[in-house]
Amino acid sequence: MRSRRRARRAGQASFAWGLALLLGGCAASSLVLAPESPQTPWRGEQTDTAGQARAEPTPPPPATEARVIPAEPRAVAVPVSARGPDFGLAPNLALPVNVARPEIDPRHAYSLPELIDIAQMANPATRAAWERAREAALAVGAARATFLPVLTGDVIAGYQRSTQAVPGISVDSNTQAGTDVLQGGVQSSIIVPGGTVTVQGREFIPSLTVKWLLFDFGRREAVAESARQVSIAANVTFNGTHQKLIFDVSKAFFALTATRVQVRVGREAVQSTRLVHEAAKARLARGIGTAIEVAQARQQVAQAQLQLTQAEGQARDTYHALLEAMGVSPTLVIQVQDISARPLPRTFPADLDRMIEASLRRRPDVQVAFARVAASRQNVARARADFMPQVALLGSANHNWSSLSVRDSRLPIPANVNVSSPNMSLLVGLTVPIYDGGLRDAQLRAAEARVAATEQDLRLVENAAARQIVLAYEVLRTSLAAHAAASELTAAAQVTSTATLDYYKQGLGTITEATIAQNGLMQARLAKAKAHSDALIAAATIAFATGTLTNRLSPSRL
Repeated sequence: MRSRRRARRAGQASFAWGLALLLGGCAASSLVLAPESPQTPWRGEQTDTAGQARAEPTPPPPATEARVIPAEPRAVAVPVSARGPDFGLAPNLALPVNVARPEIDPRHAYSLPELIDIAQMANPATRAAWERAREAALAVGAARATFLPVLTGDVIAGYQRSTQAVPGISVDSNTQAGTDVLQGGVQSSIIVPGGTVTVQGREFIPSLTVKWLLFDFGRREAVAESARQVSIAANVTFNGTHQKLIFDVSKAFFALTATRVQVRVGREAVQSTRLVHEAAKARLARGIGTAIEVAQARQQVAQAQLQLTQAEGQARDTYHALLEAMGVSPTLVIQVQDISARPLPRTFPADLDRMIEASLRRRPDVQVAFARVAASRQNVARARADFMPQVALLGSANHNWSSLSVRDSRLPIPANVNVSSPNMSLLVGLTVPIYDGGLRDAQLRAAEARVAATEQDLRLVENAAARQIVLAYEVLRTSLAAHAAASELTAAAQVTSTATLDYYKQGLGTITEATIAQNGLMQARLAKAKAHSDALIAAATIAFATGTLTNRLSPSRL
């Protein structure tokens, strides 16, 4: 007997230890999801288009892999052991790739308003801002819902059946119990046969519960107002996102115009240097030139060609910057309208201080900062309301339909009980905060600190906005002055370049004078194009900084 108990105890102990090891191994086994060592690449899992994970095929043995280095005259096989482990990732087929490719007319040169229209429809930043504004608006609805009662319906239904075997009873008449049940002293004993007792129960209770917070000293009002201010900030941010998109597209558009002018100037410079080169060869053929002049002229052609190549690369960069600002595919090919001859703005604000004051009141970032201040102040009101009691109305109503049936196999008729009982209660509850270890006081002070911080953030935003307006104003004034000076310089340099080239062809001038004149003309034209672009960008910056760059036509009215 003792040996069986010992064996049972040993088995139970073994089972407990095994279960503990199994449970411990469940957590530790997840380490297989991480890389094996700091030097081992993570292989991970590949997923199909339906998002189902599938095992990645085992890579071939390292010894069989090799790659060819094309830099050497002869192909050299490099084993994988020499190049180290490969930390590349397998493509995730479940990852969506959504790059905007709007329908573009390849024969149409798109104007700036048309490019802004495409950007507003294709750029994901505007849709993301819209979704955040919707989220904030729904948060206001959720906060206002706390003013209404909460009604909850519950249904409880169940069925239970149990069967119990009852043994028989034999009562001897010689006993006191038997004597009590005898009638006339005829029977010597009473035998109650065995049987079964079956109990069945059914119950169905639908209930309705209502909870209504009647009074909380303004806590819900503060929460709702804070949510409303956050919604205002999200809505202002949405408008500000569109304003920034208009500004970014306009800025990239003006920069692209300037770089394309640089390309055009570079091509003309190449043609001019080739004319000088041809003149140098003609002078050499007539015996009035030297081979050094021809070499110098050929050097100027190569230099101009290099500058043209650099200008073309810069134009491609600004074109891709425009596509990036629009939020479309970087491989999109679109014709852009040339506005290099567009007149520049000539008017300046008379009173800069008044313009700054009026601009700060309509700038999106300033309004967002102000809304955050208002929201943080409402958080202080909510924290103060947490010190106050709350009064709530509690009510419930239910109806109990139940039945109970007891059936004894020794009796011909079962016993049944049916219940139909409605119940209702209505209570008023009072919740009074008494002690929480200083939690509410700490929350109140933290809310007050956030108010102070947001107020200072508002001041920082206002100062930065005013500084941006002033700097853009100065850049615009400087760019307009530079464009005027560059225009006069270009006119003078054009006369000088034409005259020196004619003199050189006639043998009266030197190649040095012709080269200097050509370089001066090219630099003057580049300076004029840059000043033109800088003035337009500065005008757009002023409009954006003052909150007036608000629609697709705003950049065209600068």
